[in-house]
Amino acid sequence: MLRIFNVIAVLQLLSLTPVWACSGQVGSVIFQDDFSDDSGGWDEAPPYASVQPPVFVFALNASYIAFSSHNLSFNAIDGDYCMDFILPPAIAAGNQMYTGIDFWALDYDNVWNFNTGSDGSLFLQRKSSGKWATLWTVSNSPAFLSAANAVNSLRLTALNGLITTYLNGTMIKATRAPEPTGSNIMFGMMAAVNTAVDNAPKVQVKAFSVTVGK
Repeated sequence: MLRIFNVIAVLQLLSLTPVWACSGQVGSVIFQDDFSDDSGGWDEAPPYASVQPPVFVFALNASYIAFSSHNLSFNAIDGDYCMDFILPPAIAAGNQMYTGIDFWALDYDNVWNFNTGSDGSLFLQRKSSGKWATLWTVSNSPAFLSAANAVNSLRLTALNGLITTYLNGTMIKATRAPEPTGSNIMFGMMAAVNTAVDNAPKVQVKAFSVTVGK
């Protein structure tokens, strides 16, 4: 009888443990959030960026072509960053939706970003003093899942000055870059669209996870 109770207890514990679609992450956990509540420390700005359990929602409109949300409670420099998300299809020809991971962020005007578009394109970008520069672009990656409501996973490792990027477990590209210094380096997530419109389709982030990466 005791053995049966032990089995039941283990099964109950497993049922309460979040299942992270991000695979391959290495090292101890720095931060995880499945957005079951709003205790994760995100910088929210309803209605544009907010936790709406069980997801984090970006809702762009004609006033905003892009919006970011950084975590105000946890920090990381070297790390293994991953997010699971549902990205809507393009609003119209040439008006793609985007979402991605912010990392190495001093603030919202000085940040690195790895993102994907609703056509499967991928970008590594850097914002310095409010000005964006694109380091590289990959067009129409076959690793992108384009079915309606498909959950995709973006992942990057930033370790010892080397950024290695992945989409759904497929390595995309590795890039050398100087790491920032300081103790308050932030991470976060973003959503964007080529051309701002009223009531843009909502981007849903289902999970966000950071490990030490080694």
